[in-house]
Amino acid sequence: MDVMDDQRNLSEQLQLLHELQYSDLDMPYQGASTHSNRQSRRGDSNTNREVRLLDTIALALTTGNPGDVIAAAFDKREKLQLVLAKNGPPTPDDVAAANEFISLIGARAVSNAVDLFPFLIRRCGANIDKRIRNLHTSIRDEELRNDFALALEAYEPEADITAEFPGADWLFGKYGDATPPIATVWGDFVEQITDSTSQGLSAGDFSKSKYTQILILADALKRSRFLKTLIEDRNLLTKDRKWRAEKLKRRLDKVCQYVTGISYLIQKSKRYFPIPHHWVMDTFTGTGESVFNLCENAYDAVSRGLDRPLSPAIVDKLDKDFPSIRSNWERQQTMHTCIHAELRLILHLGPPSTIKSPIHPIGVSKRSCFCCTLWIESHNCIFGTRWMTSGSHGKPYANWALPGAACSYAIQADGRSSVDKAVLKPVSTRLTDALDWHFPGQSSDSEQEELHRQLMDLAADLADQLPW
Repeated sequence: MDVMDDQRNLSEQLQLLHELQYSDLDMPYQGASTHSNRQSRRGDSNTNREVRLLDTIALALTTGNPGDVIAAAFDKREKLQLVLAKNGPPTPDDVAAANEFISLIGARAVSNAVDLFPFLIRRCGANIDKRIRNLHTSIRDEELRNDFALALEAYEPEADITAEFPGADWLFGKYGDATPPIATVWGDFVEQITDSTSQGLSAGDFSKSKYTQILILADALKRSRFLKTLIEDRNLLTKDRKWRAEKLKRRLDKVCQYVTGISYLIQKSKRYFPIPHHWVMDTFTGTGESVFNLCENAYDAVSRGLDRPLSPAIVDKLDKDFPSIRSNWERQQTMHTCIHAELRLILHLGPPSTIKSPIHPIGVSKRSCFCCTLWIESHNCIFGTRWMTSGSHGKPYANWALPGAACSYAIQADGRSSVDKAVLKPVSTRLTDALDWHFPGQSSDSEQEELHRQLMDLAADLADQLPW
């Protein structure tokens, strides 16, 4: 089986996982994705700083258009250089934007992110608009509003209401000397940001002042003591409320990231800019990058995943639980696979060193996908490298291409990459388990026998460890 055979099978499995709404976040698999590794980075200030800087650079260069993902890393082997990559070759506009941004960061006239407002709106306007609109969708969600109302009834605020919103004291000026209860203030802030974000970035009167108003309110809410209590709530009875609060917090963070991240970049590294930089322009061969069609019918893919023909009952359940699966499959049948930006950087920067590798952060304009996370972790395990991104959204993308022979030092005697193999098996396992969850008892006899064998082996291992 060559890399394209593997690629076709993989893309079909990933597309099916996507239709089943699979995410690897917090799943009970070894090495399952985590949305953010910020907590684990707190003990390493240098790595944490480098991840933040690189994430910000990548974010500032992405347009937000579909498929436009930017990755960034520092090449420290000789003279420090910034290396940039994207999902596919960079365009002349990408190159020009990187040159302009890097020049602006080093300019004397630029002291904070607000000074870059014209560049950000021009380059990143679509992404900023998407983030503002996503925040608006979350903040006006009726279930979340009910969560707020019920939680505020039992909430015990600080005696000084300004302590509830650290760093936002001046927002209370309109209340005069008689500051109202926390429920009133929270409700006022929520309504203000709901109104401010209702038109996104596309409104004709959008200005720096309006953007600043959104940022101020978003920062006040994301740092609020009340939201923190909802996120830190460990009561299993309110886990759905906790999930909605966490989602709101992520979207508040994303709206603020352009200003907080770029201000941090200017503060911590302005003296290094303009920094030498280049884009990954490599033409990789022997990879899974191609254009091809998936099988014609989604049900054929499900049948292969279950390793048996579909019964009428399964077809009925598919139609009921996933009414759009057939139309989605037909619409997305043609695959244009590409090696994702994070992996392009790793392939470009070459084989691992023979000495112990330091942590090597990669900044990305959006969280790494399910397969990128698997590939990077497998590469680290096999070759002793320590590549890392800031986290993953855990979602499967069918257009994810196997690096194949582009990672030449991973090629084994059978002509296939050891790192690619370490991705293919977990994807297949996830699909089998996902289908078994949706259609219990329908996996093939051979799969059931394999599961039984594994269970018996585990029981035998446990029996050997018992003291009697």
